[in-house]
Amino acid sequence: MSVSPVEIFLAAEDVASFRNSIKALGGEFVFDSAAMIALGTAYFEKYPDRGHDRNMDEVRLGYELVRICAIEKMVREIPAERKKLYATALNSAAAVGTAVDGLVRSIGAEGLAADHALLSAALENIKRTIDEIPKGMVKERFVGGVTALFNILYVFKLKARSAAP
Repeated sequence: MSVSPVEIFLAAEDVASFRNSIKALGGEFVFDSAAMIALGTAYFEKYPDRGHDRNMDEVRLGYELVRICAIEKMVREIPAERKKLYATALNSAAAVGTAVDGLVRSIGAEGLAADHALLSAALENIKRTIDEIPKGMVKERFVGGVTALFNILYVFKLKARSAAP
């Protein structure tokens, strides 16, 4: 696991190529606090933050880069046949309902609960790593990026409870 997201970011032509390169690694990349800081630093070199007239598209791009990496780390331990479904649901709260319905049919409420526990534990580990980053704009982008994932997992849990027999 010697490759880091910053190397991929610097070589990527756009977000889609970054996403594809990260996904191709199957969650096997360095994502410790040093790697997060390096990615955040490279992001801010390319997209400097401004105190006035902030470019919100660039802010959202920072959050998206974080989510791309975090989601791949989160689904790494999920069985291969369900990884894509979870990754899709974690990218869009609108996809959660459909994902839960399909998962309840295929693996049951117990399997869904076990997967949710894996995803939640992985996200908590990522959050603990983010907590190691010194206060500042890099940390803000990482916190902002994973906040949506916590919200989506919460919705996922609620949907799973209501779908359970």
